[in-house]
Amino acid sequence: MTTHMPSIKAPRHHRADRRRDRLEYRALVAVSFLPCLVVATLGRLGESAPHRPAGETIFAEALSSARAAAGYALIA
Repeated sequence: MTTHMPSIKAPRHHRADRRRDRLEYRALVAVSFLPCLVVATLGRLGESAPHRPAGETIFAEALSSARAAAGYALIA
């Protein structure tokens, strides 16, 4: 007697859901990037002793913040 093992490959509707989820995440990152860029820029202008890692650009800091914000938005 043999048992049927489910396919490892996800059905098409699951792949479409994942694709839509990725697009939503990227849209959230894109929307939150500009405010994060403004805050990172203002933070760099206002601080006398920077606490950022050496070599991190304003854009990298803003992108990191935008990705974190998008992750929290998806939890809610």
